[in-house]
Amino acid sequence: MPDRITVNNPHYRDLFDCETYSLENKSVSYTREHAHMMGRLKKDVMRSFGHRSEWSGDPPQKVFQFLRKFSKACDDNDVSEGEAFYMLQDFTLEPLRAEVMAVMPTSRGGNPGEVSSYLELVNWIIRMHADESTVAGLVEQFHQARQEEKEEEMFYAERLRGLTPHVGSFTRQEPSRDAMSKAFTLWFVLLCANVINQG
Repeated sequence: MPDRITVNNPHYRDLFDCETYSLENKSVSYTREHAHMMGRLKKDVMRSFGHRSEWSGDPPQKVFQFLRKFSKACDDNDVSEGEAFYMLQDFTLEPLRAEVMAVMPTSRGGNPGEVSSYLELVNWIIRMHADESTVAGLVEQFHQARQEEKEEEMFYAERLRGLTPHVGSFTRQEPSRDAMSKAFTLWFVLLCANVINQG
């Protein structure tokens, strides 16, 4: 088990804990038979994960959303942690893909790699792309967002909606969900009103 990432705010403990993204199928074995079936399995996982949902490492705060989505797609298709370890890189884009491949063990055993399991890889990705202060700053930015004096309601609602995917990945508290729901509702109502007024 990799060393846990220490956080000061208990609300973020699960977020930074690699076990949060563990899979239902805990098997770590990966044989030639698994490798032979990997192509079909990747296609099934990609269907659940969503085409064009791969992540390049930017923006860094998207790491949690990416890992949640990947682990859910794996669970939907009964992918084991052993299979996911070798599959995760295929759901990334450059430059993250090159970084992931550099820490993975090589198939011929020339490089043992920095990571040797799915959870170690998840932990490494979180360490490389997230820190508690950035998360806290984005959550605070969302909660402190106010409509500017000359800002139209539609632009304000769009700005709030732009913050919600990242904040939604960070918190599970009801006030945040409520705030995100209000932001989306405001955006949607204003969008409909704007379409009606233009039509």
